[in-house]
Amino acid sequence: MRHMEIHGKKVLVTGVASGIGRATALALAERGARLFITDINSEGLEETRRLIVEKGGEVCLSKTVDVSDYDAMRELADEVHSTFGPLDILANVAGVALFSQVEDMTHDQWERIVNVNMWGPYHGIECFVPEMVRAGKGGHVLTVSSTAGIIGLPWHAVYAGTKHALVGTSEVLRFDLRKHNIGVSVVLPGAVNTGMVQSVVINADEDACERGRNLFVKITIAPEKVADLIVKAIEKNKYMVITSPDIKLLYFLKKYLPPAYRLVMRFMTWLLDKALPRTA
Repeated sequence: MRHMEIHGKKVLVTGVASGIGRATALALAERGARLFITDINSEGLEETRRLIVEKGGEVCLSKTVDVSDYDAMRELADEVHSTFGPLDILANVAGVALFSQVEDMTHDQWERIVNVNMWGPYHGIECFVPEMVRAGKGGHVLTVSSTAGIIGLPWHAVYAGTKHALVGTSEVLRFDLRKHNIGVSVVLPGAVNTGMVQSVVINADEDACERGRNLFVKITIAPEKVADLIVKAIEKNKYMVITSPDIKLLYFLKKYLPPAYRLVMRFMTWLLDKALPRTA
C-alpha cells in the first residue's frame, strides 16, 4: 500500500472554520503540511489560522471563499497556482445539512444544499486537480461525503442526493487518476459533534428539534477522531472511510441482507416522523 508523506506537502482544506474542517487542518499542520485554508465564515477561518500558527504550523494562504461560487474558487486557484504552484493534496470538507420532509422544503433550501455540498467539491476538483495532473508529481484528492452518501437516511432527500453524488464521483476518480499516481479518498462520517449540530436547518417543531439535537449530541464522536481517520486515509491511500461501527453495520445490511436493511430503514423513518412532528 502506498504511503504519502504529508510533511512539506501543499494542502488545501475547505470548510475549516469549525468542526471536521478545523480538526483536519490542525491534524495536517501537526504533520508538517503547508496549508491553504478557506471558509465562508471569516471569523472562524481566522480563529483556525491562529490556532495553526500558535501550534507551529504553516499557513501559506487563508482566504474567505464561498465554495459554491465558481468564480471565487477559480480566483483562489489562480492565486495558489501563480504563487505556489499545483497542490499536492485537495481536501473538500465544506458542507451544510438539512433535515426535512420533501413537502416542507423550499426551493432556496434545495438550491443551497446542492450548491454547497455538490458544486463546492466539484469546483475544488475542477479548479485544482487538472494542475495536479499536469504537474505529474502525484498527490491525493479527499472528499468528505456522509453516512447519507451510502445509506438512504430519512428526512435527507436532497442532502443524501448530494452526498451520494460525491461517492460516485470519487469512485470514478479513484480509477481515472490512478495512472497519474493521484490517490482518492471519500470519507463517510456518521454522527459528529460539530457546530452543524446546532446550526442545521430542521423543518419541524422547534421544541422537538431541540430535544432531538440534545439526544444527537450524546451519540456523536469528536471531529478530531474523524480528522485522524482523514489523515490516515491520505497517508495510506485508503479509498472509503466509514467513521462509525453502526454505519458499517447498516452498510453491511444494505449490501448483503437487503430485507433486514429495509426493515431497519422503515423503522428509522417511522421513528423520525414521530420524534419530529411538522410545524402547525
